Amino acid sequence: MSSDRCRFERCRRGAPMRYSGKGIDSGADVTKPATRIVELEDNELEEFVEIYAERKSKDYVEVERVGAANDKGRDVIGFLSRARHDGAWDLYQCKRKTRGSKLRIGEAMTELGKVFHHHAAGAYATLPRRYIFVSPRGIDGSLTTLLQNPSRIGKALLEAWDKHCRMRITARNPVELTSEIRASIERYDFTAVECLTAPKLVKDPAALPALVQVLGLPPGEAPEGETPDEISDIELTYLTQLQEVYAGSAGLDFATLEDVFTDPKFGEHLRIQRQRYYQACAFRDFHRDNTAARSVDVFKNDIYHLLIDVYNEAHPSPLARIDAVMKHTGAAPAGILGTLARPPVKQGTCHHLVSDGRIRWSP
Repeated sequence: MSSDRCRFERCRRGAPMRYSGKGIDSGADVTKPATRIVELEDNELEEFVEIYAERKSKDYVEVERVGAANDKGRDVIGFLSRARHDGAWDLYQCKRKTRGSKLRIGEAMTELGKVFHHHAAGAYATLPRRYIFVSPRGIDGSLTTLLQNPSRIGKALLEAWDKHCRMRITARNPVELTSEIRASIERYDFTAVECLTAPKLVKDPAALPALVQVLGLPPGEAPEGETPDEISDIELTYLTQLQEVYAGSAGLDFATLEDVFTDPKFGEHLRIQRQRYYQACAFRDFHRDNTAARSVDVFKNDIYHLLIDVYNEAHPSPLARIDAVMKHTGAAPAGILGTLARPPVKQGTCHHLVSDGRIRWSP
């Protein structure tokens, strides 16, 4: 089973949550999303961070989850160019702690030491542009103080090398603080080091896809679509067919869509269809960004099955068929991951199906 399919199935099974953050609907369960993040297993936390990183920075050309025994200090990587480790990259280090425990300064020093060691050993040509600890349960006071004073981090790492790095970076051999490692630490800009906790992640809109796909939270209400004044090329398939239907119903030759818009009977009908089309676009784009990739396709296919029996019935005219399909589809329940779609979204999705060639409005 593909990873997208796994995520989709997990979303379908997930119970609704009550959450006051942007984009999440209310539900029956009072469990907070931050608590759910804290409870994630190691591999689930890495999957969460992978999805979060993909959404967080549009600058990444690739996000890669390493997360293995020999990860060389890397759990999730965001590459900013095809040069990969020869260019700029961000490192997300996941630290899942046991109940009641926070990330402490000693473990943080060990993880930072790994990066400088593996860089010196040639595992990656450049050091990370940003180094992000992801510690859902938080960090202790001494580490908080250190991260708030980044000019002190390098000195602290050098002083702690023998205690926290020398025997902890590799299982076999001690890692000495060589002149090369020391020079890299002294040159590095430690303002790049930060920490994300569960409460911080929950407040970040970029975490919404991960909250939906990994935790199974409902994605919330999609924004309303805005209908542009100018007709786009992507609309021409369904609009051209509507133009033909209107011409047949009126017994007139509507040479252009502008002729339809100025018609006292059909102009308003056409404007409503465009509004519905763009409502469906906004719904599609929101859920494509925030849910499993397959969810939008499943929703569209559900709409197809909602309308097809009415579509195939005998109707007095093509326009009567369109109106019957719109009335039926707008009233039928359909949505994504427990979030019901508004009537214009379902009706506009019918026009998307025309654009896809699955149904036709004109004979």
